[in-house]
Amino acid sequence: MLASRSDSQLRSLENPDKQTMRGESSKRSDKLLEIPRKKLNMRLYTEQEQKIQNLINSKSVTISIIALVGIYAILIFVIVALEELMDETEFNNVSIILSWIELGILIVFILEIAVGLYAWGVMKYYKDKWLILDTLIILLSLFFVIFELADQKTSNVVKVIQAVFRFLRIFLLIRKAQTFRRLSTISTISTPAEKIVRFLSELKEVIELESMKLDIDYCIDKIGNNQLYQMGKLDEDNAEAMGWLNQSQQGKSSVRKIVTVDQQQQQKKVLANFQKLNIPKRVLELLDKQHDDLYIDPFECDKLSGGEGLVYLMLFLFENYNLYDVFLIKPKVVRSYFEEVMRGYQDNPYHNRVHAQDVAQTCNFLLNRCKFIEIGQLDEQDIACVLIAGAIHDYGHPGLTNAFLINSKNDLALTYNDQSVLEMFHPSQCFKIAWTNQKANIFESLTFQKYRRIRESIISMVLSTDMAHHASELAITNSRVAAPDFEPYGKDKQRLMDLVVHSSDVSNPTKSFEIYKQWTERVLTEFWLQGDKERELGLPISYLCNRYTTNMAEAQLGFIDYVVKPTFSCVLGFLPAFEPYLENLDKNKAKWQELVGYYKQQLASIQTQ
Repeated sequence: MLASRSDSQLRSLENPDKQTMRGESSKRSDKLLEIPRKKLNMRLYTEQEQKIQNLINSKSVTISIIALVGIYAILIFVIVALEELMDETEFNNVSIILSWIELGILIVFILEIAVGLYAWGVMKYYKDKWLILDTLIILLSLFFVIFELADQKTSNVVKVIQAVFRFLRIFLLIRKAQTFRRLSTISTISTPAEKIVRFLSELKEVIELESMKLDIDYCIDKIGNNQLYQMGKLDEDNAEAMGWLNQSQQGKSSVRKIVTVDQQQQQKKVLANFQKLNIPKRVLELLDKQHDDLYIDPFECDKLSGGEGLVYLMLFLFENYNLYDVFLIKPKVVRSYFEEVMRGYQDNPYHNRVHAQDVAQTCNFLLNRCKFIEIGQLDEQDIACVLIAGAIHDYGHPGLTNAFLINSKNDLALTYNDQSVLEMFHPSQCFKIAWTNQKANIFESLTFQKYRRIRESIISMVLSTDMAHHASELAITNSRVAAPDFEPYGKDKQRLMDLVVHSSDVSNPTKSFEIYKQWTERVLTEFWLQGDKERELGLPISYLCNRYTTNMAEAQLGFIDYVVKPTFSCVLGFLPAFEPYLENLDKNKAKWQELVGYYKQQLASIQTQ
C-alpha cells in the first residue's frame, strides 16, 4: 500500500527522464517504472512519518532515551540496595513509590516503541533484531511491575524473574550508549552524491521487487565509483578504440602475495640488521617500541637522530616488511634515496622533514596497528607504496599553498597548469631523484610491470593529499564504504590506500594535545608568513593566513569539525580498530574551546598596536 505524497514527488517517481537511464539494465528499468505503483510493493513514507523518523533519530531524543535508561539502571540498583538494608515492612512501603516510578519509565519506553512502529512499520523497525529483545524485556518488565503493584505478596520466584528482567535493561543502556557514540562521530556535512546514495538506499528498503533492487544497486555502484560519465562496454569489433581507452589499465597486476610475518622472529632480524647499519641505539630502541604507535613524538625522534629521523624510519620499515627483497636492492640504496628525499625538504615551520616522518609513521600505524594490511589484503608492493607516498608527499614544499602559487603566477603553477600544483610536483621530483642518481635508484631492479604499478599507486596517493578535492573524494569513498559490493581488498583498495595517506596527513588532532599544539603553531606560522607575502604583493590574503584576524583555537575547532572528524569517521568505516583513538578528537576539541578566549585577547592586543 502506498502512503500519500505530493504530486511532484509522485511524478518524479513515475516519470523520470528516460534519456538518463543508460547501461545494461535501462530497458528493464524503464518497463518497471511504467508499472503501476501498487504492483511495485512499495511503502513510501508520508511527510508526517518522515518528520517523526527524523525526530526519533535526532541527538536530543537519543540523549533523552539514554538518560532515561541510565535513570532506570540507577533505580534498579537503589531497589536492590534498599531490599538488603531495610526490613520487609519498610521496604514494601518504599517499593510502592519506586514501582510507580519504574512503571512511568517503562510506559515511556513503550511509547518510544509504538512511535517507532508507526513511523517505520513493523518490518523495517524490527530489521534490527536487537529491538525485538528490547521490546520483549520492556513488556515483561511492565507485566511484573503491574503485577507487583496489584499484589504486594509476590512469590520469591516472581521476584527473581523480575530482578533478572530489571538487570537486562542495563544491557540496553550499554547498547544505546554505543549507538549514540557512533552517531556522534558521523559528519553532519554531506554532498549531493551522498544524499542521493542515502535516498536510494532508503528507497531500496521499502521496495520488495527484486529486479528494482538490482537497478538501485547498479545506480549506487556507479555513483559510488564516480562512473556516471564513463563509457560502457564497447563492441568487440571496435578493437582499436578499446585499445586506446584501456591503455591506462595496462600493467596493473592482481594481488599476488599476502604479507604474513612472524613478528618475534622478524623483530630479531630487524634489530640485528640495524646494528650492522650503525644506527644510533636510542633511535633504534624508539623505533622498535613505537614505529606503529600513534603517540610517538616525531620531534624527539628527529632530535635523537640528528635530523635523520625520516631516513632511519624508512630503513627500519623496509627491513620490517621485507621490502628490500621486493625491490631487489641493498639497504645502502634505500638509505641514499631517502637521504636525498630528506635533503629536499625545505626548512619550513610545518612542511618539513619532521612532518614527512610523522606522516609516514602514521601511515604505518594505520597499516599495522589498525590492521589495514589484513583488511585490504595488502602485498609487499602495496605496503611499500603507502610508506613511500607518506615519506615523499611534501618533498620540496616551498611553504606556500597552491592558491598562492597560482595567484602569483609561479613557475610551478605554470608548469602544472594550476591543477594540484604541489601534489603534482612532489612525486615528479622524487621519481627524478631515483632515475638521475643510480646509487639512489630504489626502482632500478623492478620489472616494467611492477614499476608501473608502484608509480601509479604512489602518484595517486600523493594527489589525494590535495585539499581542493577533499570533500568530493571523501564523499565518493563514503559511498563506496557503504555500498553493498564494497571490496577493501579488491576494486576499492587503491581508494582506501589514498585515504590512508590523506588521513595521515591531517591526523595531528587525533594525537596527544602537546604534540598536536606544536604542529598547530607551526602550520599557522607558515600560513601567516604566506599572508605577509600576499599583503606585500597586493594579493588576496588566503583563508587562515591573516595573522591579525586568525584565532588559532577557532581555526582548529573548524579543522576538527569539517575536515578531521569526517575523514576519520570514513576511516572507521573500514578500520574499526581506530575507534578508541577517536576520543582524542573530542578531548582536543574541548581544550581548544577553553583557549578561544585566550587567543581573542591575544588578537586584540596585536590589533591595538
